Amino acid sequence: MSENFSPTNYLIAGCLALCPLTANASNLAETAHGQAIAKVLSEYGGPGKPALAITLLQDGKVIYENAFGNANLEYKVAATVDTKFQVDSLAWEFIAAAILTLEDRGQLALTDDIRKYLPQIPDFGKKISINHLLSSTDGLYGYRVMKSLGGWESTEPERYETILPFIKGQKALNFNPGEAFSPGGDTRFVLLMKIVERVSGQAFETYMKENIFSPLNMSNTLFLTENSEPVSNVAVPYLADAKGAYKTTHAGGKAAGPIDLYTTIRDLSLWRVAMSAPAPGKKSLADRLNAPVRLDAGNVVRDISGISTYGQLHAGMERGISKFYRTGNSGGYASSIFHFPEQNVTAIALSSGLAYNGNYAMRIASVVLKNHFTEPETIDYAGIAAAKVRPELLRKYAGNYWNRLRAISAKVHVKDGVLHYSRTEGSDGRAAIPLSDSVFQLKIDGDDKYTIKFVDKKEGRDMHFIMANSDPLVFESYTPVSYPESALAQFAGTFYCKELDSSFVLETRGGLLTARNLRVGTVVFKPITADLFSGNKDFMGSIKFNRGNGNEVTGFQIAVDEVRGLAFTKIPIGDDGTLRHR
Repeated sequence: MSENFSPTNYLIAGCLALCPLTANASNLAETAHGQAIAKVLSEYGGPGKPALAITLLQDGKVIYENAFGNANLEYKVAATVDTKFQVDSLAWEFIAAAILTLEDRGQLALTDDIRKYLPQIPDFGKKISINHLLSSTDGLYGYRVMKSLGGWESTEPERYETILPFIKGQKALNFNPGEAFSPGGDTRFVLLMKIVERVSGQAFETYMKENIFSPLNMSNTLFLTENSEPVSNVAVPYLADAKGAYKTTHAGGKAAGPIDLYTTIRDLSLWRVAMSAPAPGKKSLADRLNAPVRLDAGNVVRDISGISTYGQLHAGMERGISKFYRTGNSGGYASSIFHFPEQNVTAIALSSGLAYNGNYAMRIASVVLKNHFTEPETIDYAGIAAAKVRPELLRKYAGNYWNRLRAISAKVHVKDGVLHYSRTEGSDGRAAIPLSDSVFQLKIDGDDKYTIKFVDKKEGRDMHFIMANSDPLVFESYTPVSYPESALAQFAGTFYCKELDSSFVLETRGGLLTARNLRVGTVVFKPITADLFSGNKDFMGSIKFNRGNGNEVTGFQIAVDEVRGLAFTKIPIGDDGTLRHR
């Protein structure tokens, strides 16, 4: 790679070579594709809907770009392709791109220890590299979970300086860097943004504007900062109430951070066109962003719900062809991208009033991919030859299963001689077709193949949940326990975390165990096994109680993906009834 090469050079060249960019809705209307797309989008509804913006690209050119609904329902302001939306986790691709441009310029190496640029990060005895941050294999605590556990409701922006105290309080990593994958990872993006600042000598927002956005004429794209002026020409976010009426919402928050990117469908079209522009004799930025993330041992990460690529997209399949995709949701905003690398087709949807808008993006992509799909839109389960499995084996698999780190429970039962899988208590769930004595395919609408595999262990068994070719999500079998209220009393008390200087009061209420913190409210727990409980809030989705030599409860540990093993210690009560810190 030549010393004067940078991705920005070819991004600009590619963008200029492909101008003018857009073929608007009217240019496409008379074509068969245009009519099919119009039919899909006509379902969105009338003028009383919040904004929806769509773009479709093929072979590096925008073949469809349009906006529907209202950027502001109260004032009947129509949405346009230049209306701004907050795009949630679609912002992550740009953070990754910033790091890779600095690497291409020789200003950093992905193998660099992050403490080279961020010396305030504690030395955990294991090197954490920039590559570990990009691949979500760093082992650092997730700061959002730490904020909740710490009862920290500050409106300060999500910047390095504001999350540094949480990192400094971490005594041990979740796992050795590079040896495991965490689908969480909000901390890593704040650190990556700070590394960009330290290496470039510029504020992150300035670096992005001068090196990514402005060269591509992405004039309506900006990362929000604590000093940002109010965003202009922005779609107001809405949520529909139980009656379908739209109400304004600010649930997404306004604090600056790694997901607070505002952009337009036109600007995202510019970005994707530039990403499709080849750099003669060079490995393109797009190729590098599409590269799979790996563990240090070389294993490719194929997570069900997390990232799969350095561009922070998830790799999967759609009706037999490869796709990269990501969806985001923040307050009333929803965003989706689907990219099909072999066909060079990309569809993006942005909206300000939908819980999920990926169906529109996926369906308009399907219009031009119609002759490329190798599998039907839905699986023909009747055509699957079912293996014969002994009834006693089916009964052995029936029971309860638990994934501790993601705090997910599942239940398997037999009904009318058929195995069923469910994650909702009391529901029949999905029927499972036996493919062998231990592998079953779930009957789920659509073309995605979901299987469960039972693996016997020395004690009990595991159930592996697999989507297509993903790594298995492992559930452990367990026998549920229940505690009468008198027994729950042993878990009551005040529990303190020294690292966070935070405490929770655990008490029993109406036969339930609860944890209370004045700033984050009340968590209600359900027993899973002895001393193991699941909570109804993500930051305490799973906790495990510790006991002393006399079998007394001495504390508990947090057991969720983003924070593994953080300890809260029970504060003893003195003879005078006051709490005494150990």
